[in-house]
Amino acid sequence: MSRLSSLIILSAAAIALASPALAKISVQGAESLCKTHLTSQDPAPKSVKVDKESTRANGDAFSYLFKVKNADDTTVKVVCTVDRGTEKVSGVTPAN
Repeated sequence: MSRLSSLIILSAAAIALASPALAKISVQGAESLCKTHLTSQDPAPKSVKVDKESTRANGDAFSYLFKVKNADDTTVKVVCTVDRGTEKVSGVTPAN
Protein backbone atom coordinates (compact mmCIF):
# COMPACT_ATOMS: atom_id res chain seq x y z
CA MET A 1 0.00 0.00 0.00
CA SER A 2 2.83 2.43 0.76
CA ARG A 3 4.39 1.83 -2.66
CA LEU A 4 1.14 2.85 -4.37
CA SER A 5 0.90 5.93 -2.14
CA SER A 6 4.46 6.90 -3.01
CA LEU A 7 3.72 6.63 -6.74
CA ILE A 8 0.62 8.79 -6.38
CA ILE A 9 2.55 11.43 -4.43
CA LEU A 10 5.41 11.42 -6.95
CA SER A 11 2.97 11.72 -9.85
CA ALA A 12 1.15 14.62 -8.20
CA ALA A 13 4.45 16.37 -7.48
CA ALA A 14 5.60 15.93 -11.08
CA ILE A 15 2.38 17.43 -12.41
CA ALA A 16 2.56 20.34 -9.97
CA LEU A 17 6.18 21.10 -10.86
CA ALA A 18 5.53 20.82 -14.59
CA SER A 19 2.59 23.24 -14.58
CA PRO A 20 4.70 26.40 -15.23
CA ALA A 21 5.97 24.76 -18.40
CA LEU A 22 2.43 24.09 -19.58
CA ALA A 23 1.77 27.32 -21.41
CA LYS A 24 -1.58 28.18 -22.91
CA ILE A 25 -0.09 29.21 -26.25
CA SER A 26 1.57 26.81 -28.68
CA VAL A 27 4.75 27.32 -30.69
CA GLN A 28 2.68 27.70 -33.85
CA GLY A 29 0.25 30.10 -32.17
CA ALA A 30 3.07 32.33 -30.97
CA GLU A 31 4.68 32.24 -34.43
CA SER A 32 1.37 33.34 -35.92
CA LEU A 33 1.20 36.26 -33.45
CA CYS A 34 4.66 37.39 -34.57
CA LYS A 35 3.77 37.11 -38.27
CA THR A 36 0.60 39.13 -37.72
CA HIS A 37 2.51 41.76 -35.75
CA LEU A 38 5.25 42.06 -38.37
CA THR A 39 2.90 42.20 -41.36
CA SER A 40 0.79 44.92 -39.73
CA GLN A 41 3.70 47.37 -39.77
CA ASP A 42 3.47 50.48 -41.94
CA PRO A 43 4.66 50.24 -44.66
CA ALA A 44 3.77 46.58 -44.90
CA PRO A 45 6.65 44.24 -45.74
CA LYS A 46 6.62 42.23 -48.97
CA SER A 47 7.37 39.00 -47.13
CA VAL A 48 7.93 37.64 -43.65
CA LYS A 49 9.64 34.27 -43.23
CA VAL A 50 10.51 32.47 -40.00
CA ASP A 51 13.73 30.51 -39.49
CA LYS A 52 12.25 27.47 -37.75
CA GLU A 53 15.68 26.18 -36.68
CA SER A 54 16.27 29.37 -34.69
CA THR A 55 13.03 29.12 -32.71
CA ARG A 56 13.70 29.16 -28.96
CA ALA A 57 11.43 28.58 -25.99
CA ASN A 58 11.91 28.94 -22.27
CA GLY A 59 9.53 29.08 -19.34
CA ASP A 60 8.62 32.70 -20.01
CA ALA A 61 8.77 33.31 -23.76
CA PHE A 62 9.08 32.08 -27.32
CA SER A 63 11.68 33.72 -29.59
CA TYR A 64 11.68 33.57 -33.38
CA LEU A 65 14.14 34.77 -35.99
CA PHE A 66 12.35 36.33 -38.97
CA LYS A 67 13.69 37.45 -42.32
CA VAL A 68 11.64 40.45 -43.40
CA LYS A 69 11.71 41.80 -46.95
CA ASN A 70 10.63 45.43 -46.91
CA ALA A 71 8.69 47.32 -49.57
CA ASP A 72 11.95 48.84 -50.86
CA ASP A 73 13.42 45.32 -51.36
CA THR A 74 15.82 45.61 -48.40
CA THR A 75 16.01 42.57 -46.17
CA VAL A 76 16.42 42.64 -42.41
CA LYS A 77 16.50 39.95 -39.75
CA VAL A 78 14.57 40.54 -36.55
CA VAL A 79 13.92 38.59 -33.39
CA CYS A 80 10.29 38.52 -32.30
CA THR A 81 9.53 37.53 -28.71
CA VAL A 82 6.14 36.37 -27.43
CA ASP A 83 5.42 36.37 -23.70
CA ARG A 84 3.92 32.99 -22.81
CA GLY A 85 1.98 34.40 -19.86
CA THR A 86 0.24 37.27 -21.62
CA GLU A 87 0.21 35.60 -25.06
CA LYS A 88 1.29 38.87 -26.70
CA VAL A 89 4.31 40.05 -28.67
CA SER A 90 6.62 41.53 -26.05
CA GLY A 91 9.32 42.77 -28.39
CA VAL A 92 10.82 42.95 -31.86
CA THR A 93 14.53 43.66 -32.06
CA PRO A 94 17.13 43.59 -34.84
CA ALA A 95 19.01 40.29 -34.99
CA ASN A 96 22.74 40.26 -34.38
